[in-house]
Amino acid sequence: MKALWRTARRVVAGLLTVGLLTACSDQPPAPQTKSAAIPSVEVGETVAWDYPETRHLPGVVSPAKRAVLSTRVAGAVTSVFVQAGEQANTGELLASVDAREVDAAIAVAQEKITAAEAAAAQARLNSQRLHRLYAEDLIARVRTEQADVKLKELEAQLQTARSELKAQQANLSYTRITAPFDGYVTETLVDTGTFVGPGQPMLVFEQRRQLHIDVPISREQAAALVTGQKLSILTDTHDANTQARLISVIPALTDGGTGQRLRLIVDAPPASLSPGQVVTVRVPTPSLGQQGENAIRVGLPQAALIRRGQLTGVLVVDMSREKPTLQLRWIKTATPPAGVDDHIPVIQGLSVDEKVVLNPDPTLKDGQTVSVQPAAQRPGET
Repeated sequence: MKALWRTARRVVAGLLTVGLLTACSDQPPAPQTKSAAIPSVEVGETVAWDYPETRHLPGVVSPAKRAVLSTRVAGAVTSVFVQAGEQANTGELLASVDAREVDAAIAVAQEKITAAEAAAAQARLNSQRLHRLYAEDLIARVRTEQADVKLKELEAQLQTARSELKAQQANLSYTRITAPFDGYVTETLVDTGTFVGPGQPMLVFEQRRQLHIDVPISREQAAALVTGQKLSILTDTHDANTQARLISVIPALTDGGTGQRLRLIVDAPPASLSPGQVVTVRVPTPSLGQQGENAIRVGLPQAALIRRGQLTGVLVVDMSREKPTLQLRWIKTATPPAGVDDHIPVIQGLSVDEKVVLNPDPTLKDGQTVSVQPAAQRPGET
């Protein structure tokens, strides 16, 4: 009896297990994940590079006009009317020096002129009187000659007094330091009460309507440039639109240096450019031979560049496969010449007529399949 009971229990358990398995098998199948959409990319082509190579050279900005103002008389500074950074127009008074001694010298010179004029007038009348007496044969000729000599001496003294007055008036103008041209006061070297002597610098005055840039350069690079050629200037703001014009090649550096300097001039400089600033100048270099190790042959659209840290890359579209596939390549670039902003020269990693992704999305990956959108028609345009 017990054996039958055990057998029945086993049969019931087996039936329950089969029922559960059957119920599980009746569940609907899990939905299948749809395949990801193929991204569409805009492509451009690499081109043959026919621009000259350029190099970045440092240049120092200086004003086209700069004057160190001083006086030619000795005295104490009575007033300084401007401060560094202020603008002044031609002839505007900037500072003054004590002029009391000069004023006294002018007064003495004027008194000498008055006395000399009176003496000369009296000698002229005396000479005329003696000439009339000589004409009447009343005196000897020697008397008239002596009177003429005396008149010339007094006239010479009068001329000397007048010259002395002009000199003192000039000294008076030296006590007034005025702006030699329209510009800016860049430095005040004295204060009120300072005693100054002839030639001692008092103010530094600059004009900034035009700026000079001096660039150290080798003889080979200088030989490839011509007067009047325009070069691009890069400032801290990376403004590549500033143009400078070459006006001369100075044979040697100052302070006993060797080499050469380019002297550039910037007309109507932007606010980002100021004297004393160090800028970067794009200077074309002599063309390299086609077999040269660093010969540049490929131009890449700037919009295709990918920068990751110190690396520069590009996504190349491989059209030889069944479907267009991306290839991430690391490349080596060079500095583009002045005036070329849409392409960048590539030294290594690319060939001419390769298709590259423009404005690549950060989600694109190496080996990914894409659909190609020509550069002339952007996604979303009809």
